[in-house]
Amino acid sequence: MGSKTSKAKRPTPVETETVVPMETKTIIVPRIPLEIMDEILDHLAADSDLGPLQSCALVSKSWVPSCRRHLFHTVLFTLGSILRWHKTFPVPEASPAHYIRDLRVWAGGSDGSPSLFFKYAPWITNVERVTLLGDGRWIPTFWRLPQSVTSLTMKTDASNLIQVRDIMAQLRNLDDLSLSGSVVTVDREGSTVVGIGTDLRGKFGGQLQLLNGYADEDAINVLLEIPTGLRFAEVEIRGTRGCLLSAVRLAEACCMTLVKLSYTASFQCTSHPFFWSGGF
Repeated sequence: MGSKTSKAKRPTPVETETVVPMETKTIIVPRIPLEIMDEILDHLAADSDLGPLQSCALVSKSWVPSCRRHLFHTVLFTLGSILRWHKTFPVPEASPAHYIRDLRVWAGGSDGSPSLFFKYAPWITNVERVTLLGDGRWIPTFWRLPQSVTSLTMKTDASNLIQVRDIMAQLRNLDDLSLSGSVVTVDREGSTVVGIGTDLRGKFGGQLQLLNGYADEDAINVLLEIPTGLRFAEVEIRGTRGCLLSAVRLAEACCMTLVKLSYTASFQCTSHPFFWSGGF
């Protein structure tokens, strides 16, 4: 018969500690209403220092769209900046390109053409103001500007009127137009091509500037051929060649809307503004 296990050898139950659950407190983080947050970010955006806005973009995902709306409102693309943009946003459709409202593209000198820019161009869909700078020969015909553009500024050299016409023809809501720089004459079958065609349907009711090489009869004649007509409120023509008669024709074309005409025949002359209160 087996012997019973002595009490000394019997295993003792493991002593367990009674775990008292700790009292947890729910911490409620107050959320700033979006309207107030936007007011704060608008105030920060008024400062030229973008550091505070960049810091705010790291606070919360919900803050990112409002911060980017200010951070990418105005963008200047050069060869160097587009390379940095591509490194930061390698996927074009995921880039903040659709936040751009004021787009400035520069090419010329040692930088050459920012060809990588056109990879992101289809995603720049909400831009309102476009400024083209530098050498006008780099602007390709396949670049299609969005219909949201209402203001076009060209400060380019070696552009031609056909190229300018083709760019303007894309912009059905174009209101303000500023052209300055040197113009290259394009001959076709021995004659200069200046016809505007029938594709232009812009509004052309804001401000018009024709400076330097564009203060010329050919450039003004191109505008006078726009089928939809001209409704500019302010016109400034300033260059080195006299085109007073063409300027008068332009004023007549805008007679019902023109408020101010400034004409200067040369850089040495003083501008002579004329104020209109009705017909010419």
